[in-house]
Amino acid sequence: ASAFTPDLCIISTACLIVILINHGLQRHGLDLENGAYGIVNRVSFVFVMIVLGLNQGMQPIVGFNYGAKQFLRVKETLKLTILYATAIMTLGFLLAEIFPRQIVMIFTTDEELIQQAIKGMRIVFACFPIVGFQIVTGNFFQSVGMAGKSVFMSLTRQLLFLLPGLLIFPYFFQDNGIWMSMPISDGLSSLVAFIMLYNQMKKFKTVQ
Repeated sequence: ASAFTPDLCIISTACLIVILINHGLQRHGLDLENGAYGIVNRVSFVFVMIVLGLNQGMQPIVGFNYGAKQFLRVKETLKLTILYATAIMTLGFLLAEIFPRQIVMIFTTDEELIQQAIKGMRIVFACFPIVGFQIVTGNFFQSVGMAGKSVFMSLTRQLLFLLPGLLIFPYFFQDNGIWMSMPISDGLSSLVAFIMLYNQMKKFKTVQ
């Protein structure tokens, strides 16, 4: 088996991106924004981990039925997983919009840090309702043996959209540029995921 897997690709690029985000926040924003990013990242990870758990449950079901050419079952499983993932990420979005102070105060009581984290959370979580779809779609391609497409989707989000955003947006949006690059890259990568999944679903129809 090849050592170059989607998981390894995601971990490697994520490490690079976190370094750039921290450097960008320190360079273009306030020192406290690094702490704010740490808080926002931990909160977002709670919801992402739940979606990753759904992916783990979906993967063997989709893989088995895809191998058996039971494409209707594949699509039904995928549809349910996307539905649940979207519901979870939408819940995260709503909590970030309605109760941001209460969430941030779990981590700190410093008022200035709270304000920075609230600002960052509301920006970063802006595209959360569609992020679940993007995560599930990437795992779907891995489940059906299309690891190349899964890797491509990861690289698209991290390197093609997020990396340029981290480097360019601060010069247009000042201290909000680093924060804004994250939901914008989520939205664009979700659009790519939709196009790729739509094309794959059309191929399923032709072989049924």
